[in-house]
Amino acid sequence: MFIWRDDAIGNRIATALLAAADRGVQVDISVDRYGVVLEKAEECKRSFFHKQQTLTEKIKTATLEVLYPMPGAPKRARDEETALYRRLMAHPNIRVERETFKADHSKFYVFDEETVIMGGINIEDKENGCDLQGRAYQDYMVKLEGSEFVESLRFSLRGRGGQGEDWFFGANVKVPVRRFDMERLYLAMIGEAQKELTITMAYFSPLPQFTQAIAAAYRRGVQVTVLVPERANFQSDSNSKTVRKLLGMTDNGITVYASPKMVHTKLVANENWVSFGSCNITRKAFRQLDELNFFLRRGGDTAEALMDSVRAEHALSRRVSDRREVKYNRLLAWLEGFLV
Repeated sequence: MFIWRDDAIGNRIATALLAAADRGVQVDISVDRYGVVLEKAEECKRSFFHKQQTLTEKIKTATLEVLYPMPGAPKRARDEETALYRRLMAHPNIRVERETFKADHSKFYVFDEETVIMGGINIEDKENGCDLQGRAYQDYMVKLEGSEFVESLRFSLRGRGGQGEDWFFGANVKVPVRRFDMERLYLAMIGEAQKELTITMAYFSPLPQFTQAIAAAYRRGVQVTVLVPERANFQSDSNSKTVRKLLGMTDNGITVYASPKMVHTKLVANENWVSFGSCNITRKAFRQLDELNFFLRRGGDTAEALMDSVRAEHALSRRVSDRREVKYNRLLAWLEGFLV
């Protein structure tokens, strides 16, 4: 898990894991130290597992708070070791890895080597409702039942790849071998599109290889549709810079939607495949972060239900028809591009 806040949902999940451990289940939890800066920079500003910050982490957190002020969030929150936290950390059936800075952005669960739940949702209240600014969150997880999914996931996390006939996992991993596949896989989907290209992206940086590939798809007759949040919690100016650039490169020809929700989804689809998971279209996602996405062939019930959901989000969003409508802070967009 990337983010695990000490809020209502964070405590509900911890309570459920403690109950599982009490009945004899071996519970292994990995929470990336990288996430502590974001855990303490927004919302309740309390981390379930990371109670203390280093000086460097405090500086990074304070920088985010200055760049992205969040009305309604506490100015400073004290992280205390609750009774639930102490019981979980002391339980003989629970192993917790929490101090390693892995830069692992993935979010997934494995149950009894028979079931995988994976996607883009962290453990925090806002992803099951609204954040403190009133933005509803939108994202996806998928439940994959069968040992073949678990086995393929394990292969992918070891940098070897794993797939079925109509699905496969795409991953960025650094250990035990470095294999970063997501940039290549996203670009392949864009390059192979002949009829439609749908992108729903939480954080969308103006990377030249992507803006050029998307514009090229439009020029060969592909119907291109992009959905981003109207106002993202982070990197909103970078998102606006990207869509303005794409509209300019295509003479306002692509379809762009700005969602009133905080779209946390990372999804790319063409007429043949749909991919979703944890991987944004940013430099950091392709060069630094471990990521995990699921790729599903179009045509089946699950894939089409997912695309129906995407189209429903389009219907709720504002159509951006002209690049001149798109405004952003150039300095902040530059800083975001430099940082992410």
